[in-house]
Amino acid sequence: MSKAVMSMKDIDKQLSTHVSDAAARIEKPAGQSIGIKGKKFSYKQDVLGRTAEFVIVDFIRANAFYDEAFHEDEIALPACLALSVDGENMAPLENAPRKQNETCDGCEHNAWGSADVGRGKACAEQYKLAVMAIGPGETYANCEMAMITCPPTSKKNFGAYIRAVEEKTGRPPLAFLTEFAFDDDFDHPVLTFEVAKPFKDAKTLQAILSRTNEAREMLLAPPDFSGNESESASKKKGKKKKKVAVKKKGASKKAAKKSSKKKAKKSGRSKYA
Repeated sequence: MSKAVMSMKDIDKQLSTHVSDAAARIEKPAGQSIGIKGKKFSYKQDVLGRTAEFVIVDFIRANAFYDEAFHEDEIALPACLALSVDGENMAPLENAPRKQNETCDGCEHNAWGSADVGRGKACAEQYKLAVMAIGPGETYANCEMAMITCPPTSKKNFGAYIRAVEEKTGRPPLAFLTEFAFDDDFDHPVLTFEVAKPFKDAKTLQAILSRTNEAREMLLAPPDFSGNESESASKKKGKKKKKVAVKKKGASKKAAKKSSKKKAKKSGRSKYA
């Protein structure tokens, strides 16, 4: 027996609760991941291209600290990770391999100027998005759900998009199909967001709304840190970090400036846990 389709009046009531929830989280300064390496979207073994259309079902805040060098061909897992719906009272996950502090507040890596290059933070402030896209024969009620990590360089664009959509329409982003693309002004992946089309039929909106709990659970589920928590790996990383610190301390201003320029060229990283 098929499930009764809700009226648009009831749909609007449910959508309104998501508007206030999403707006509050933006304004405060275990699924598959979609990659953004090389300014191209990829999912599993498929390259989706430079643009893609998804429904943003939900999103959360994340603080991710990486204590080893980035390698483009590897999917890196953070040494310390905190997840939160609204960004308040954030603290490392219990299974984080190497917690840097009891809470994110007061952590040295969460301070401005702690990054190796520039005036930013060593701990990356991210949004993690739960998204859906339908293929042939699929509906939003039964299609796969995946995650996209919105890196620090894309946070401003994402926040502006969420605010604009909700202020102009009174609806949350899950009521729209969103076009994801990359900003051509940057060599590294900087995401842009634009409304592709609104969903106007009750059946589609009801199907998307039925997946919101699943999306939240997926986003808040602690990742599998297997392979990033061994004692030998910790010792190796510790030695590496110490070596870099000694080198910086004894380096001249000229050498430090040259090193910063080299690191800046490699700063276009795309990590997704």
